[in-house]
Amino acid sequence: MVEGPGTTRNGMKASQLLNQKVFNVVVSDGKQQRLHQKQWWVNKRFTHVIKVGKELFLIFSPCIDTDSICFPKEEKDLHQPNINCDEELAIRLHFQMSGTLHIERMNCKDPCVHAPIVGAARERTRMGNSGDIPTLEITLESHIIRAYRTAISTPMPAKAPRVRFHRLSLHDVCNPDFSLQSVLEELHSPKLHISRETVISDVLLDQNILPGIGNIIKVEGLHNAGIHPNKPLKVLTDVELTSVIVSCKEYAMKWLQSGRAPLKRVYNRTICGTCHSPSVRMCRVGGSNRTTFWCSKCQVRIEEDSNRINNPKSGDKQQNEESSLSNTNQRDIVRIGKVCPNHGPSTMALKRCRKIGPNEHRIFYSCNVRGCNFFCWADFNFPRCKCEKRTILRISKTEKTGGRWFFSCPKHNGKMNSCQFFEWAENQHLERFGHLLTPLL
Repeated sequence: MVEGPGTTRNGMKASQLLNQKVFNVVVSDGKQQRLHQKQWWVNKRFTHVIKVGKELFLIFSPCIDTDSICFPKEEKDLHQPNINCDEELAIRLHFQMSGTLHIERMNCKDPCVHAPIVGAARERTRMGNSGDIPTLEITLESHIIRAYRTAISTPMPAKAPRVRFHRLSLHDVCNPDFSLQSVLEELHSPKLHISRETVISDVLLDQNILPGIGNIIKVEGLHNAGIHPNKPLKVLTDVELTSVIVSCKEYAMKWLQSGRAPLKRVYNRTICGTCHSPSVRMCRVGGSNRTTFWCSKCQVRIEEDSNRINNPKSGDKQQNEESSLSNTNQRDIVRIGKVCPNHGPSTMALKRCRKIGPNEHRIFYSCNVRGCNFFCWADFNFPRCKCEKRTILRISKTEKTGGRWFFSCPKHNGKMNSCQFFEWAENQHLERFGHLLTPLL
């Protein structure tokens, strides 16, 4: 999902078009199906934008001069069921993974002429860069707002998002009026809606406590504060809570100001960007079940620290393994298995085949230069399973072995009978990939 900074920037775009009359609203499923909606937008102006965390609300108010509105006569009396179209209405936008919002100036000066054309022919006219159909299209007087890969709610009274904004605005990490004291008071309140046994990873993702924080901000904020993601809320001191919240806030504001996520030190990495050791671990943490990354050296749990004291040999063994892997990565950082003959090693990428078929989940090399057709399978040295098939390289996400790579039968997805082949990957299999091999491949 798009995190708070992305939603805030989308809201800033939409805010430039306030006080324009609405001439058409089209909602679809993002494919080819146009969802049927009554014309609740008739006699409305686009008047407000409310942003709460990762949610964006567009507010539409009744027009004072309804005679100047352009709409088909047969649509005048069509209203959304249980919706009073004489009051302010809001629609909620929740941007999905890589969801975007685009604003385009209309070529036609008369929106009354343009409105029916957009609704009937947008599938063959304006699409996203990847050929997507907009899930929402709003025609205003001079511009068209298009949202792609976004969940759109049915119209609701505008009072609901205003109440939510009033309640959570001081907790929004992208709000300039953010109040650290208000968040700490909420976390110490006896009326807190979550248990104090909840791990800090889940606390940060709770949009009713810290709206706007997503998985990347959570991971990097915890790392910058040196806090393990599995620590329960009850064991954290005020100093530690403050450090985590401030780190998340700072990371979110850098993202908001630049428009791009700042440097990721542990998210989707195998080598920590702080201590430069291959000590990044990953697993699904807490009730949210989100894949979480952390550095086992920079973010030590109390239990892990005591284990190292009681079992120094196990610590030395782990250190030797990490040192070996670190040397391998440093040695092979520029020596990649296959290189594009036209553009060299700096443009290489390692990707996974997502197309359903016999090659699903296999990894391959490609070139990042647009228009370059370089392609090469990257699994020629992988072992074969009992089915005599080329095995698939996967990564463990369990708490005990999270971050370790292993080979499994390509039928491991559960849809077919698997031979249950399993084998941990060794350096000889992984070293050729160098820095191109990332956990979320």
